[in-house]
Amino acid sequence: MMNSETKSEVYEEWALAIFLVACFLLSFFKDVFPLLEKGLEAALFAAVFFILKQVRDLRVEVRGGRNRESFFESAQDFYTTAAESVRRGKREIRATYFRDAPPGEAVGDACERYFEDIVEFARTRRRTVRRIISVNNKEMVEWCRAQADLDNSIPSYYVRVLDTGAGAVEPMSMVIIDDETIYLAFSGHTHEQLGGVRPRGEKLAQFLRQRFDSHWAVSIPAREFLASERCVALLQESASAH
Repeated sequence: MMNSETKSEVYEEWALAIFLVACFLLSFFKDVFPLLEKGLEAALFAAVFFILKQVRDLRVEVRGGRNRESFFESAQDFYTTAAESVRRGKREIRATYFRDAPPGEAVGDACERYFEDIVEFARTRRRTVRRIISVNNKEMVEWCRAQADLDNSIPSYYVRVLDTGAGAVEPMSMVIIDDETIYLAFSGHTHEQLGGVRPRGEKLAQFLRQRFDSHWAVSIPAREFLASERCVALLQESASAH
């Protein structure tokens, strides 16, 4: 689903293409049909108008600081903005979730919509989602089961579990959309507290993509984790604690 800004940009690009084609055809036939010369002038004016508008938009974008990072102080702001980027995605999402509690209502409706949008992204043809999670308690085991069910039912949705205590790679909660758009999430003192940042820069993007792939290489499929001794031990620890 495209937002209004994206739709406007698409319409402008199509309009510019149409006027440029019209300029070519009119210039080709104006010698045969002199009356077309006035139409050529109008088409050239319209094409120049759209070109100048795109140049202005680019200048505004650069001056507006879109190359700087964006900071989100609340979970609501973070998940709302991240969900918008997910809906604009086209190819692949890499996502990690390294928290001690599953996404819940306490974080807000924006969180629920964000996770739903990622699942819908995977349901769309030729799109892939790879998600890595950590599981350290009974609640996360249950969420892992739900994620494994999605893995089973959606061909392009993959979930793996990383043992964050193994020391292989330092965990970092993030989402990478189409190799370019990146969000990093940071937890607060409670499960409800969460903020984040959207960093910019190709070198950082490359580093985080490599970090994700390192996580992926040492993690195991969710179904395999649910059948593991580690999962059984977590459930037994929870039962004995009660």
